[in-house]
Amino acid sequence: MQPCNACLKLVGKPSSVPPHGDLADSGVSAIGPPSHATKISSNWNCTVCGSWLYQNTADGTPPNEWVMGEHQLAWPEKA
Repeated sequence: MQPCNACLKLVGKPSSVPPHGDLADSGVSAIGPPSHATKISSNWNCTVCGSWLYQNTADGTPPNEWVMGEHQLAWPEKA
């Protein structure tokens, strides 16, 4: 399955743009020790196309921008 148009439209937009209605909140990513962890993104999974999107913070790469991760169908099969 290919990324849906709603997901594609978010990629490259500022992180201040809200997620589209079919993105399910899937937690956050952070770096550093738990006592001083730095949030780098909010993680979202599309319930329509299965794409993973990341709403980067100022500490993410690229900073303050929506990015798309690997699509699950591109992952190798488990042995």
